Amino acid sequence: MFVGKDDRYEEIVTQIGAATSLAAMQELAAGICKAYHLANMAYHALYIPGAKAFNPILVLTYDPDWIARYKSNDYFKIDPVVACGTKSFLPLDWSHLDRESAVARDFFAEANRFDVGRQGMTLPVRGAGGERALLTITANMPPAEWEGRRIAYMKEFQMIAHYMHDRIVELSGYRQAAPKPILSAREMECLELAARGAAAKQIAGRLQISDRAVRLFLSSACAKLRCANVHQAVAKMVTLEMLRP
Repeated sequence: MFVGKDDRYEEIVTQIGAATSLAAMQELAAGICKAYHLANMAYHALYIPGAKAFNPILVLTYDPDWIARYKSNDYFKIDPVVACGTKSFLPLDWSHLDRESAVARDFFAEANRFDVGRQGMTLPVRGAGGERALLTITANMPPAEWEGRRIAYMKEFQMIAHYMHDRIVELSGYRQAAPKPILSAREMECLELAARGAAAKQIAGRLQISDRAVRLFLSSACAKLRCANVHQAVAKMVTLEMLRP
């Protein structure tokens, strides 16, 4: 159960790290939907090195009838969200999808009948082990409300997507939990201040070092954590319980 709004994100991250099965992760996804006023949430592993099956992992909150229909008709091949998300590195708002083709119109019309969600956002994930996945959130809210929430959703769910991906891949047995990386004192200080929202210039002033030094410490910390950017590095540190209070 999620508590106050201010503690929502921290609690979600904690629960992701504590999940012990895919069933628990799916239950958590349903709780996230309630906390963020979403209709549905879907995690879809597109590719995992060593996996013998295509689309090896799915964690979904959709109507079971829609899931069964999607799988039986192999909609993976025609779903515009999958097609665009596979090629993208940036979050994809469904309003930017091409819905003009007959196939796309029919697909979304059918999805609407199963209450998938009128609005949607898909966040591509590139995992540390070469995995590729998509995390999708959908909503059924007035367009103005969606527009007002969209940027905040994008910011928070980019990090939630990486947390969930790492934990889901581990729970599925495709990646062994690695030992915690060893960061230097300066790398830790820079990441801890970044986690609190400080920009590089603010970190430099606080630690009395140059902006360039801050960027170097953050870059080396990201490399040790096997993360593409500072946001991912902070997310991973929270998952590994490396951030000091």
